[in-house]
Amino acid sequence: MTTKEAYLLLEPAHFLKDDDLVQPITPEDTETRRRIIDFIHEIDTARFMLAMSYKHPYLDLVDEKDFDNKFKTEYFKQYYLYSALIWYHNSFDLILQCLWFKFQLYKEDQLRADNIEKILYNCKISKIQERLYNNQSNNPITEFNKRNIEIHDLANRLKHRQYIENDNYLLYAEFFNVVSEGYNSDGTKVHVKLDDIQAMLMRYHKDIIELAKELLIPIHNSITNAFSISE
Repeated sequence: MTTKEAYLLLEPAHFLKDDDLVQPITPEDTETRRRIIDFIHEIDTARFMLAMSYKHPYLDLVDEKDFDNKFKTEYFKQYYLYSALIWYHNSFDLILQCLWFKFQLYKEDQLRADNIEKILYNCKISKIQERLYNNQSNNPITEFNKRNIEIHDLANRLKHRQYIENDNYLLYAEFFNVVSEGYNSDGTKVHVKLDDIQAMLMRYHKDIIELAKELLIPIHNSITNAFSISE
């Protein structure tokens, strides 16, 4: 698949855009609408990064004599994919935040500019499962997370824990072997195949777009309709 083919195959979230100005009425709707717009932008970024991972053999960056050098070619593919992982995961976080604000799941009396970070601190899947879905397992968020748990784990690992090793080559040859009492630092590393991540992210993109259509379109329409009614 070419970069262009991948980019055209990946549907954007433009179904959440407005032709006219939308001015939400409540603070909750304002914060929700801002995050819907952020979701559109972040999906666009993730879509671009994933499409760019199909750009091979990176003619503008790699000399022809190095086309068979995996370090020279997969190096760039890897970083596009790792960036896509993080942007897709951030997009999912924004869907959670839309639910959090729209339905006031934070249980605060009033949303203010000085308590948003405090409110967002508890915006987690477990809290949404509890407060919006009464811990029932057959809800869109839980089912989406189960289907895509490997992607979420990889993104969290990249953001918070450690670098992910490409199975096709090691960027740095390090030798952290058994240190003491059976501890092996190499055993804590995660190795991945880039083609596997690519395939998973193609499925993830389709899945999160469907999730956005299911959850964000009704929220978007309620904010837009509220503005129309108030005029």
